[in-house]
Amino acid sequence: MMVMTYSQRLGRSGDASDILYLEQQIAVAKQVIKRAEAAGHKEALEEAMNKLAELETELDELEN
Repeated sequence: MMVMTYSQRLGRSGDASDILYLEQQIAVAKQVIKRAEAAGHKEALEEAMNKLAELETELDELEN
């Protein structure tokens, strides 16, 4: 996977703000996953993992 800077994305696509937003939401979901794992909350962990998968799919679609 090629990593692009925000400015490269901005020049490449009108969806740059959507991409940035999704990247931020992915980071939040990963934090929630870590907290849920540490606390042993299986239901919250499953929900966060599902949300992360959705966000990553949406990001992949925007980047392509």
